[in-house]
Amino acid sequence: MKHPLLVYCAVAAMLVIEVPRASAQDVAATIKKAEYALGMIRGPRRIDAISTLEYWGNGHIYSLGQAYRPGGPWPPYKVTTKVSLSYALPAMRVESTRDNPEGLVQGGGLGPLAVPEKQIQVVSGSFAWNESTPGAGFIPGSTATPLPGTVRDRLLQLWTTPFGVLKAAEKAGPSAKVSTEGAATVITFPLTGQLTGITVKATLNSKNQVEKVETPIEDPVLGDVVLENTYSDYQDLGEIKTDVLFPAHIVQKEGGFPILDLTITRADLNNPYVVFPVPDVVEKAPPAGPAKADAQKLADGVWYLTGGNYNSVAVEFKDYVALVECPQNDERTLAIIQAAKAAIPGKPIRYAVNTHHHFDHSGGLRACVAEGATIITQADNKPYYEKVWALPHTLAPDALAKSPQKPVIEGVINKRVITDGKQTLELYHLEGSNHASTMLIGFLPKEKILIEADVFNPPPQGALSLGQAKEKVLYENLQRLKLDVRQIAPIHGKAASIEDLRKAIGAN
Repeated sequence: MKHPLLVYCAVAAMLVIEVPRASAQDVAATIKKAEYALGMIRGPRRIDAISTLEYWGNGHIYSLGQAYRPGGPWPPYKVTTKVSLSYALPAMRVESTRDNPEGLVQGGGLGPLAVPEKQIQVVSGSFAWNESTPGAGFIPGSTATPLPGTVRDRLLQLWTTPFGVLKAAEKAGPSAKVSTEGAATVITFPLTGQLTGITVKATLNSKNQVEKVETPIEDPVLGDVVLENTYSDYQDLGEIKTDVLFPAHIVQKEGGFPILDLTITRADLNNPYVVFPVPDVVEKAPPAGPAKADAQKLADGVWYLTGGNYNSVAVEFKDYVALVECPQNDERTLAIIQAAKAAIPGKPIRYAVNTHHHFDHSGGLRACVAEGATIITQADNKPYYEKVWALPHTLAPDALAKSPQKPVIEGVINKRVITDGKQTLELYHLEGSNHASTMLIGFLPKEKILIEADVFNPPPQGALSLGQAKEKVLYENLQRLKLDVRQIAPIHGKAASIEDLRKAIGAN
């Protein structure tokens, strides 16, 4: 009998034999076969005749990085959607309505929703914006909100559709390569223009239809990940039959879990008339600038670090600083760190307190590790962070990737007190939250200041509060812990008072 290790090595050797890559002529032929398979090649001249299209669908959308428990699946919401796109411009408009799923809503994503949430996302050329209604910016009373930082992401969505990926592969010319993986044909090529630096891998099924499109992207928490689009059940979904096929089922995954699962109910693939005019407010909007943070004094030695949609709190101790929240990503958190150092010069950041594991609140923790801070987080987050922080960050190296060091993580089960005898910061596990199982709140007993994330986002002055259940959970925890709160420093929004919280939940 052969030694098992030798058998394994022999099998492994067979598996790594490289299949010779196809010639440029074979690559072009492979792409053309796929275009024929989808019905893109039409007319007497037999050319790619797909320029614009629209499709409608329903299913579920998932909130990436917002799992109820660390390492769990992204929370689902029902969604109906309409997508209009033009490959010639290129441009795309995605109109979606999101609503609560059946049963208990747990995790982030601004849920549970009080009313269905409508959103319209647009990209056209080098501009991206959201619309209050289709054509916003040209209709009185409508609003177009410039979002220059989303151009690449939205264009990537367009060029990874079944027709888009074949058009992009053809445009790549000699840079496109064809190989086989098992019985599947694979086309690999680099994107160009605004998407330069991204490589696409498109897998064809036995009918030469686009079955899967994969692109490596960078995530602040997960590092190098693959954005995967799977297309199946191709049909002629048009009201007027054209023999052009479109997938009736689309699944998109990131971080190992679905972020979109759509059943396509209808498609207009006969080059419908769609327009994407760029409003002046979008065209003239300044480019996205670097992240900035401002320091607002809440009390002696307590600084509220604001700017953008995410705040942090720096607390001064005798020989060090404790920073509550390292949000979003390296850029945002490094700006916060600089603001903390400017407000409290000459003292190192010894502790970085993480309110919970959602990616928008943990995406900057790696920058705090690189700063030399000990991370204090709820105990269930510790093994998850140790796992994901060991993943590679090669596509967009962050501060920790550039200066590697072993993270020091301290887990809090129920309570942790940071004190130097004069200043005290108390940390408590928030019980009963459906937003995140690992939620911590901070309390400064001398200043009577509460620090919290996501469980009470004070509305703008004059706006009505929806009084969601999570706010009541926060108030009940304050009562249970007997915390004498006077002021609230939320991670989102502006500083508020305990009276604002009471008013939001209808408490006297």
